[in-house]
Amino acid sequence: MSAALADHVLNLRHDRQFEQLQEHLSSRIHYQLSGDRRLMPYAGTFRGRTDTCVAFQALDVEFELRHLEIGQVLSEQAAAAVRWNARWINRGTRDAALIQGFSHFRFADGLVIEWADFIDTATASYLAGWMPDMPAFAMAGPASEA
Repeated sequence: MSAALADHVLNLRHDRQFEQLQEHLSSRIHYQLSGDRRLMPYAGTFRGRTDTCVAFQALDVEFELRHLEIGQVLSEQAAAAVRWNARWINRGTRDAALIQGFSHFRFADGLVIEWADFIDTATASYLAGWMPDMPAFAMAGPASEA
């Protein structure tokens, strides 16, 4: 159940299906995206369904996410950890890179109560224009190759 729910909510988030996603989030959800909020307005800690989805939408203003690939999933009855990667495309410059991430979930009563995302912030910062050089391991070519 935990692995399936983690997979499902990650795909809903990736597909920007926020109304359906909220159905799987506890009203008390605690969401965290690693990073410095002074640089990344979508980073930080958010509480509740609405604020969590607002954080996702803020990231989507800057980036288009494509080709989510779920990797290793480790799960227990009330928790799951998922490795994933997706191609992120800067909506302004159309620069693209493969972003690797790790999501940790805790569940209660069949809902996500805690969700923490850890992403490759160096590559995301480059794509957003905050770093002068793209990390060599992240080179992905133009978005048309995605």
